[in-house]
Amino acid sequence: MFRRLGLHTRAPYHVFLYSLIFGATTFHSFILSPIAFKLLKREDFGNLQNKIFPGYFIAQTISPVLLGLTAPYTVCPFGIGVLATSAVAGALNYFVLLPWCHSIKEERVKLQKELGADAEPTEELVNLNKKFGRAHALSSIANMVSIFTLAIYGTYLTRSLNKV
Repeated sequence: MFRRLGLHTRAPYHVFLYSLIFGATTFHSFILSPIAFKLLKREDFGNLQNKIFPGYFIAQTISPVLLGLTAPYTVCPFGIGVLATSAVAGALNYFVLLPWCHSIKEERVKLQKELGADAEPTEELVNLNKKFGRAHALSSIANMVSIFTLAIYGTYLTRSLNKV
C-alpha cells in the first residue's frame, strides 16, 4: 500500500506516530496533569480531564494497532505482545474505567448537591470517594502500563530500525 502511494519506506511515518503517541502520553501524564491539578480548582480540573480523557484513551488504544500495521520491519511476537498490551490498557481505560469513574463522579456530585455545600461528609459520600479512589488508581495503573509498554516498544523499535 505504501509503495502505491509513492512512499518507499514506512519508517518515517512509523517513527513519527510512535513519537507522537509516546510524547503525548508522557507529557500529559507527567507534566500537564500535575500542573493543572495544582493550579485549577478541583471541579475545573475534573472538567478539563473529562474533555481530554476520551480522546487520550482512544489514542492509547488505536496508536499501538497503527504502529503494528505501519512497522517498517517484521514485528516479532514480542513486539506484537508489547503493542497489544498497550492497546488493551488504553481500551480498558476508555471502555471500562472511564465510564466507571464518570458514574461515580455523577453520584458524588448528586449526593453533594443533596447534602449542601456546608454539610459534613456522610458515610455514603466517604464510600463514594473511596470507590472513586480505587477506580482512579486502576485507571492510573492502566495508563502507566500503556506508557511503560510504549517505552519498551521504543527500545524494540530502535533495535529493529538498525536492522532495516
